Amino acid sequence: MLGHRAMNVRDYLDIIRRRIWAFVIPLVVVPVAAILVCRVLPKRYTATTTVLVGQQRIQESLVNGKPVIADDVNQRIATIQQQILSRPSLESIINKYDLFAEQRSTEPIEDLEDTLAKQIEITPVQALPGSDYRGNPGFSISVTSSSAELSQKVCTDITDMFTHSNTLQRQNRAKNTTDFLEQQLADAKASLDSQDARLAEFKRHYLGQLPDETQANLGMLQSLTTQLSAVAADLNRAQQDRAFTETLLDQQIASLQTTSDSPANPDTLQKQLSDAEALLASLQSKYTDDHPDVIKAKHDIAVLKQKIAQANQAAQANPPQKAPSQEAVTSPEVQQLRAQLHQYDETIRQKSVDQKRIQDQIQLYQTRVNMSPLVEQEYKEITRDYQNALDFYNDLLTKKSQSTVDTHLQEEEGGEQFQVVDPAELPQRPTFPKLSYFAAGGLAGGFAMGVGLVLLLEMSDKSLRCEQDVEVLLRIPMLAQMPLVVAGTGRNFQRGPSVSEHGGTNLTA
Repeated sequence: MLGHRAMNVRDYLDIIRRRIWAFVIPLVVVPVAAILVCRVLPKRYTATTTVLVGQQRIQESLVNGKPVIADDVNQRIATIQQQILSRPSLESIINKYDLFAEQRSTEPIEDLEDTLAKQIEITPVQALPGSDYRGNPGFSISVTSSSAELSQKVCTDITDMFTHSNTLQRQNRAKNTTDFLEQQLADAKASLDSQDARLAEFKRHYLGQLPDETQANLGMLQSLTTQLSAVAADLNRAQQDRAFTETLLDQQIASLQTTSDSPANPDTLQKQLSDAEALLASLQSKYTDDHPDVIKAKHDIAVLKQKIAQANQAAQANPPQKAPSQEAVTSPEVQQLRAQLHQYDETIRQKSVDQKRIQDQIQLYQTRVNMSPLVEQEYKEITRDYQNALDFYNDLLTKKSQSTVDTHLQEEEGGEQFQVVDPAELPQRPTFPKLSYFAAGGLAGGFAMGVGLVLLLEMSDKSLRCEQDVEVLLRIPMLAQMPLVVAGTGRNFQRGPSVSEHGGTNLTA
């Protein structure tokens, strides 16, 4: 009886002697049964192939760097896996090799396709520890079937479907990307042409008012201001010279009209006085009283006043005489002065025209400078739109060139490809059931069953086999022990009594 007291080594040895067959029989029977079951179960064969993701054969630096159609290999493998495990693909494999011929009449084709999908296993290949490779280096394809030949053929077909689908998918993606970029490039070129025409029209309309011409306009405005000052000074000087020359001409004519024998004409002298006073006023507005021209003008006025006074006295004493003719007052000096007046008039006219022209130009450039902030704001908007369109066009042009190279690369199969490094071979041994696994499992199961059976028998046995069992059960000390005497032998046994559960004493040899 287990569990009522602490056990020692002798107790365990007694249990082994008593229950040896209860342990040995399951230990032998269960492995034999497992081996027989292994022989009876239908065999399953697994064909496996390994596919690696081959790198691009041509260096990326020779094909404009990073490819345009670069994608995630894991995502691409998952997409191809979904395509291969789709119902049309599985149905084509079933029809090709006439799989599940017996179940077709009883089961729907969808269930057979699900069964075949469960027999196909695709697992990624792990990169070596410490390797610099990032990403999925490859994958393995396993197909399990009741026939070794079928598993090999189906595995080979699925591998071919993977490699072909990968090549076709990358070619289609490259071509679709190139077509899309060509359409986008055409739209971008049309937008760029529109922005270019808009910019050209703006420059034509605001010629001379563009932001990059502001400094030139300011420089021209400063130059014109300087020219205007110079022309105004020349015009003022010409007007002064003309006035002075006209005064000299009047004085010369007046002096010719008067002779030494005849008195001077008061009217002529009065006119000369008026002209001299006007000349003095003009000179005093520009020069000081110490200027030689001002002093001379004052002296001339004083002389003319004296002559007028003398002429008035002579007119009162003598009757007036006939004025000399125009020819009498004509002399080389008068002609020279008149030529100078004509030259001064021409100079004044030319300088006036130049002054008006420069003033108009100043007004034009001043308007351009004032309009420059408004024109600059609109010009920035137009140039920004044009630059954005140009950058977008150049970016699309670069991508389109790269996509064209990638398309040719995929068509020549020089890009990333799936490489079969371990083709599917004909399985020589079944993967299920394996005799070693079943034998080991049967042995472990027989051992566990034997141990469990021994424990069950010992737990259900209520016999008392030694004095310790009696003391533990009755909770009283043992005072004496009666030896067992067997009649006719003359031998006694010192083995202690065994008290049964009914309170009697059982003597056992």
